[in-house]
Parts: sequence; C-alpha cells; structure tokens
Amino acid sequence: MVSKKSKANLSKNKLNKTVTKKVSSIKIKSNAKKSVLKKKSKKSLSKKGLGPIKEKKIRVDSKKLLELEESKKYVMDVAGENGLMVFKFLISQGEMEENQLAKKLKFEKANAIRKFLYRLYNNNLVSYRKVKKNNKAWYTYFWSANPDKLVMIITKMYEGEIRDTKKSMELNKAEDFYVCDICNRRYDVSESLENDFRCKNDGGLLEHVESQKMLEDKQSRIDFLSKKLEEVRKIIKK
Repeated sequence: MVSKKSKANLSKNKLNKTVTKKVSSIKIKSNAKKSVLKKKSKKSLSKKGLGPIKEKKIRVDSKKLLELEESKKYVMDVAGENGLMVFKFLISQGEMEENQLAKKLKFEKANAIRKFLYRLYNNNLVSYRKVKKNNKAWYTYFWSANPDKLVMIITKMYEGEIRDTKKSMELNKAEDFYVCDICNRRYDVSESLENDFRCKNDGGLLEHVESQKMLEDKQSRIDFLSKKLEEVRKIIKK
C-alpha cells in the first residue's frame, strides 16, 4: 500500500516535470522567434540601405573585359584616362598597397593617385581594405579592382536600352508621325495639322516619318544591342 506521503511526492515530481517541459518549450519557441526576428531585421536593414547586402560575386575574364570598347569608355567617363590606367593596373597586378601603387604608376605621392581611386570607388569599380600600422593612429590602405561590377554595369546598360527601345516600338506601331528637323520633337498627325506642320519649340519644319521605317530602325538597334550583350555575357566564367 502506498502511503499518503509517497503519493504526495509522486504528484510533486510529476508537477515539476510538467513545469520543466513547459519552460523548455517556451524557451525553444522564444529562441526560434528571436532567430526569425533577427533574420527579418537583417533583411529590413538591407532594404533600407542600413545594412550590407551580400551579392554573389561572379568570375569574369578580365583580359576580354578590357578588350571591349564600352568597358574602356565607361571607366574613362567616370574616372578619366588616369583612372582607366589605375583600373587596368589593379586588374593585372591584383590587390596593392596605396603608396606602392602610386610608385608603380609613377605618381609623385599617394595623394595624387587617391582622387582617381575615389572616382573608381564611387562607381563601385574598386574596393579597399585598411590595416592599422604598428598600433599607430593611421591606417595603410590596400586597393583591388572589381571587374565583375563593371560587367554588371554594362549588362544593365544594354538591358535597359533594349527594354526602352521595345517600349518605344510599341508606341510607334499606332500610326505615322512627324518630327521637327531642328530639335527632333515628335508630333502625331493631329498635332502637326494644328500647328501647320511647324514645331512649337523652334518653328522648325515637321517632316513626315513612316512608322514602318522607324520600327525597322529600332529593331536593327535592338539586334545590335542584343549582340553586344551576348559578347559581354561570354566574359562571365561558368
């Protein structure tokens, strides 16, 4: 026969086990909730530009990239001739310390090359890392090129122009139109009649343009851009 004391102890042990299980369950749920919130928070920060967005780095054939005229033109436009020289050198030599880079490219001081590095950096074409020098107050900067970013930029440029040209083709399918021989402003037939075939902007003569001819020209442009886009995509290593 089980005594009243034993029964009480059994009930107490059972209650303790139940409480322990519930507490453990609450902790697990709480930790899971924290993990989900943390992930959501990171995504939210990234969307707002307050946190880093990790992009998958693509491998490119840097030599072929620099053979493309559009690559050289883009770098020249954002960083000038010296900027292109710095970019090419970093691609060929890899990461390099700032002062050493200036010396190799025959700049008098690091300050002289820094403005070109900053122009490249502002357009995401180079990256840097800094290392504290001998526990002193200043840092040493190491720079490296981002050829993959240049490929992405050129790809987006071509894709954007192709998309815009296709939209323009849809608009031009409707009817023939007239174009000013000075500013190239476009008018439909009714607008042209209202203005006696003269441009509102500068009084230029409005010339008739057949929509079919315009569509053919735009399609030729799309074909050209698509071919160039394919050339750029071939630079990406599988």
